[in-house]
Formats: sequence, C-alpha cells, structure tokens
Amino acid sequence: AAHRIRSLIHKRLGIHIKEGKESLLRQRLWKLIQSKEFKDLNEICDHIENEKDSSLLLRLATLISTNHTYFFREKAHFDYVQTHVLPLINYKSSKIRVWSAASSSGEEVYSICMTLADSLGKNTFMDRVAILGTDISQKVLQKAEHGHYLKENLHHIPANYRLNYIDPVSKDTFCIKKELKNVCLFRRLNLNMGRYPFKQKFHIIFCRNVFIYFDMATQESICREFARNATPDGWLFISQTETLRNLNVPWEYVAPGVYRKKQ
Repeated sequence: AAHRIRSLIHKRLGIHIKEGKESLLRQRLWKLIQSKEFKDLNEICDHIENEKDSSLLLRLATLISTNHTYFFREKAHFDYVQTHVLPLINYKSSKIRVWSAASSSGEEVYSICMTLADSLGKNTFMDRVAILGTDISQKVLQKAEHGHYLKENLHHIPANYRLNYIDPVSKDTFCIKKELKNVCLFRRLNLNMGRYPFKQKFHIIFCRNVFIYFDMATQESICREFARNATPDGWLFISQTETLRNLNVPWEYVAPGVYRKKQ
C-alpha cells in the first residue's frame, strides 16, 4: 500500500519519494489509521484514488517533504538581488514582481521583502513591489499570511532589518510589519500542475531546496514553466547545493544557485 501511495504522489504531484523515506511514509499512514480516519491502508489508497482535490495526497506529501526553513537562508542570494539584480530592473515602468514558488511558512518571502524595502526605500517599495508566495500546503500558507514567528528566529535577521521591519508581539514572538505584509500575497499552488495560471510575468523567481523532491523530467517541465512566466530578462534562484547543469532548460548559469533566462 505504501508503494501504491508513493506512485500516486509521484504521478499526481511529481514528488519523488526516495526509498529511504518509505518508512516515514508508512509512519504517517499508520497515524491516519490510529486517528480513526481510516480503517486500513487499502482504504487510504482507495480514498486517494477517488478524491477529486488531492487533499489527502497533499497532506501526506507535505508531511514527507517538510523542509526546515529560516530567514535569510543562503544570504548570498539576497545580497546578489540587492547588488546585481535590482540595478538591472526598470521598476519605473512596471512593478517589480517576485515569486517565491515554494514559500513554506513565509520566511523566504519576508526576507525578499526586507531586502527590497532596504534597497528601494519604504515609499518606492510599497508602490513598486508585488511578491507572491505559493506552496502546496495550505497550513504553512496560513502561517505565512499571519506573519508571526518565534523570537528564536530573530538571530537570522540582520540588526538594521529587525529595527525597521518587525514588531514585538510578546516576550516569545514577533511579527512582520503590516506595510511589508501588504505587498505580499500567498496562494496554494502545485508546481507539477502543468501550465501556471499567471497573467503577468515575474522579474525574479525563487525556488530553493525543492528540486530534490522531483525527478529530472519534472524538474525540466517546472523550469520551462518558470521561464514562460518570467520576464525576458528574468532571474531564477535555486539552492546553492542544487544545479540545472544536466537539464535541458532555458536558463543559463550566472553564480551558485543563480540563473538568468536565456535570450
């Protein structure tokens, strides 16, 4: 049954669960049975095969592919946006549109936010920036929209950003300032859905620490969709530990984890 669900997750979501993760998958499945949601593994399989919205499948995939995230992870990327990417974007003629394609609980989105606000100044930032965060999990998107985090996450945020862009909530929590949250939109999206439903193009796309879950064919189709939804001079950021080197995709390497759309 676990193998059956593994192949369903791969077929519907494009997420490749490695052999070593099968035991984790089984643990999650047994939890569903113990919680009395289902009587056995076969009933879970039948439910997944018949459900129209893939909600249970999404729940399982989210539990297995949960990725630890924090503010300003791989900070070199945010520095690169500030020093190399922003000077090349003509934001006077249109808004700077940024997409965090696997935004999890919002840390990446708000790290981008703080970087752009610091570079452009508050007024220009609020007028000229639109940031979209998407994820497969509704639960993490709700946390991202809320914008509240534990104080232990503060040390990843540069001191001047802490001063300007966050508010204390209690002795244990802080929140992202409202003016930053106002330029962000969070929506659920399955990256393996085929054509993405966007009407406007993005100048910058972040999709970091995600490709490890996808097989090569899925990685290629996602990268092509990213290119289709990027501006002619669009930028793509993946993790510094990932590479597009072996993929047939319309992106060219610029720096570790940094790619530019091929002209």
